[in-house]
Amino acid sequence: MSSSSSPVTLDNLDWYSAPTETSSPAWPSTSPVEKPKEIRPPTYTVINTVGTLQTCLNTVVRTIIVPPKKYSQAHTFPPTNNPYRRTPTEPKPSTNLTQAPPPLFNIPQSTPQLYIDAEGISLSRSGELSILILHIETPSFSHTYLLHIHVLGRRTFTTRSSNLLHTLKTIFEDNRIPKVLFDCRMDSDALFGQHGVLLGGVIDLQLMRLAARGGGGRYLPGLELCLINDLSLTFEEHEWVSEAKRKGQLLWRPRMGGSMQRFNDNPLHEDIVNYCVVDAAYLPRLFDIYNQDLGNRVHLTAVDRFWGNENMFEMSKGVFSWEGRVLQQSRERVEFALDPHFRGGTAYNPWYVYHYYDDDSD
Repeated sequence: MSSSSSPVTLDNLDWYSAPTETSSPAWPSTSPVEKPKEIRPPTYTVINTVGTLQTCLNTVVRTIIVPPKKYSQAHTFPPTNNPYRRTPTEPKPSTNLTQAPPPLFNIPQSTPQLYIDAEGISLSRSGELSILILHIETPSFSHTYLLHIHVLGRRTFTTRSSNLLHTLKTIFEDNRIPKVLFDCRMDSDALFGQHGVLLGGVIDLQLMRLAARGGGGRYLPGLELCLINDLSLTFEEHEWVSEAKRKGQLLWRPRMGGSMQRFNDNPLHEDIVNYCVVDAAYLPRLFDIYNQDLGNRVHLTAVDRFWGNENMFEMSKGVFSWEGRVLQQSRERVEFALDPHFRGGTAYNPWYVYHYYDDDSD
């Protein structure tokens, strides 16, 4: 006896129910795509009139710490061995001042507030200083000023503040107001050779980078390399900095099809402005990073206890510390401007140690 049975299919199973032909439900909505974070470039002001120049100068005087007038230019750092050093023209200190003044006249200036850069046509004593970039950085104020020297001329350094006590020249030459520059050699050469301004109180950030790396390698690092590699930039900041540098170089660098005359345009091109702002606005962050690596010991008071005593200054262990080397070498770089034979800085690290090995068996 044979029995027949229907084949087993999904339709014969009680637990299976065939899907009905209905419109497929929409997938649950995903979170909206976040828009890229908008980067706010550093704030800046282009100075190309005497009125805006005086406003800028008043802001500098009001914001940064300026020593009392009675001490202005009364003392200088111990002299270097530079045979071309200019004869001091400052007034002699009054008799009631001691040879070794209190550290910066008891004014706290361990953290610099004034950061400087310069751009121009073949920037040097024989070229043209076109733009001077000043960045002021305090806990409550951060702003960049672009002084168009090509338009302002010598008025840039002779215009007085509202209280008639300060000019940009006196502030730049005051060695008790710390000023941070990245590789100050050509900037100092142009300032002194063209406008008679000899910078004082300079801390060279390029030298600080070498010191923070234990002396560095054979060659000096460039600013763009330090901005990209040493700053903890977000992706958006990294893109903005790189783009600002690239667009600016396309306009002024001859080998990329540009012309240095773009630094003299009035008004300045937006890409030139962004290029200049990047060079100065990020210097405070670099200073904080390098100074932290050096134990926060780089400040102008590092030589105050040896003020006026050249022998003690040279024999002190402070000269052989990294902070002492930074200050000493920074001052020597500034004074390259006094050397009539100086034609430009070398790309070699001044502290690089060459190792020679004698393979001769005898």
